[in-house]
Amino acid sequence: MNWFRTTLLCVMTLTGVVAAQSGQAQTRTGKVYTVAERAPEYPGGKAALSRYLAANIRYPNSLIRKNVSTGPVSARFIIDETGQVSDVRVQIKPLGEKNRKGMEEYMATIITAVEKMPRWQPGLVDDKPVPVFYTLPVEISMK
Repeated sequence: MNWFRTTLLCVMTLTGVVAAQSGQAQTRTGKVYTVAERAPEYPGGKAALSRYLAANIRYPNSLIRKNVSTGPVSARFIIDETGQVSDVRVQIKPLGEKNRKGMEEYMATIITAVEKMPRWQPGLVDDKPVPVFYTLPVEISMK
């Protein structure tokens, strides 16, 4: 059973890589663009997005106490034709087993914050709203 899951995960990952290289991917409902003529925009712009993330993402105390730096973290999701966020995934570098619980808590916080975002202005292609993949880097400053 584990072999099947691993194989399925690898096939899905490779499919995503190939689709991303072509500029658009397929979903159950149709194409999802990796690049749109006009990119999706958070209501209020980048400054409002930064404030939203700062207010809604918390770095776990367990990682603060251990002084763990997560390295690059990003959330990848789809912004559909209506501006709704879906299919949120967090990408991180592996940190080892001893920090796993703290990282899972951190990732869950990021996913929850992104899923609860207000509607974005959707991306446009030929002046029509289209679903677009969006990658959002998440940076934590522990100063």
